[in-house]
Amino acid sequence: MTSIDRLVCHETPGATLLASLSGGRLVEVAVATKDRVDLTGALVLGRIERFVPELDAAFVDIGAARAGFLRRADMVGFDGERPQAGLPILVQVTRDALDDKGARLTMNIGLVGRYLVFHPYADGTQLSRRVLDDAARERLLAAVAEVGAEEGGWVVRTAASGAIRETIVSEGQALLVRWEGLRTRALAQRPPVVLVAEPHPLLKAVRDRGGSLAEIALDDRTLALQVRRTLDLFEDRAELRVTIANGDVLDTHDVAGQIEAALQPHVVLPSGVEVLFEPGRTLCAIDVDSGSAGMRQGQGPRTPLDVNLDAAEEIARQLRLRNIGGIVVVDFIDMRAPAERARVQALLADRVADDPIPTQVVGMTRLGLMELTRARRGPTLAQAIEAFERVNEAHAAALDARDGAGRDG
Repeated sequence: MTSIDRLVCHETPGATLLASLSGGRLVEVAVATKDRVDLTGALVLGRIERFVPELDAAFVDIGAARAGFLRRADMVGFDGERPQAGLPILVQVTRDALDDKGARLTMNIGLVGRYLVFHPYADGTQLSRRVLDDAARERLLAAVAEVGAEEGGWVVRTAASGAIRETIVSEGQALLVRWEGLRTRALAQRPPVVLVAEPHPLLKAVRDRGGSLAEIALDDRTLALQVRRTLDLFEDRAELRVTIANGDVLDTHDVAGQIEAALQPHVVLPSGVEVLFEPGRTLCAIDVDSGSAGMRQGQGPRTPLDVNLDAAEEIARQLRLRNIGGIVVVDFIDMRAPAERARVQALLADRVADDPIPTQVVGMTRLGLMELTRARRGPTLAQAIEAFERVNEAHAAALDARDGAGRDG
């Protein structure tokens, strides 16, 4: 299981780059630019533009360049009725706009806390699957029952297992108050308007991963103060360190070098195995080559099976790191024994299970290719880094132009 233990945040006037690491190895990179707000998770008072019976879905004006997409399955309160154009509705963005597609929306709103998620239009209480102890599950269910909500549903997050009852109850009651405030604000607003946006990417990551982190490294003192204030609310912060880099925080933690490596088409593993990534618009092809590992049967990691197991570990990591979405086809070294194919497939399925983006290992085709699907969420790593550099270059050019005008004046 991949556990994120370090967050490295590089803040510039035009953008934020947030790197997540596990044991020093880069797992994810997120980029947020100041010229474009990522609406994922935001609560928006929108307005229905039209309902399309053929799609059984509505297009909703949320104030973005393209209308959001709301399936009937994600609607609440219509009971089979067709939503009328012009109707204001409260929605949450589950996936931001991507390429030529508008944002994906739901009316099944979730207000996220450190320990709980409150769903106003749901019922019952669900516990994180990672809370395995029966006594802990009973304690958490009892704490949620104490919140006193007359309606709505709850999700108890993994972090709650390390919190005391009073903290859980207090957060639950705060979420109820927050919901009532949102409903009141929505009645007084004219759509489309964003009522609640997700916090700064680093603060969001701290909220979601605070308990597993050992260090947060950043280069902005104001943001560091906000992080410390957020952490003061958590009971599971343990020995978490917040450090401010003296130099380039990305170089200090070897993030820049790992990003550069992940932008290359080839990955060469310590064993000598080479993995080639060839992404396309609708499909990503991955080729596994024994490279300098050799193929001498029966000698440790140099058998076809061990080469493929080695590659499967890295492929799972690279899919998440490069944020490859859509259909993925892997051409492993040929394995004749069905049991060997099954081992590689099982290992790959186990490793992608840690990925927060839904990833499914479909299996081997008759040509011996492994098929996967991974949902498209946000830009690829290459697109994110390109946006980061573009925004910062534009900001630097604007400063140069301003300084030049000042000298001329």
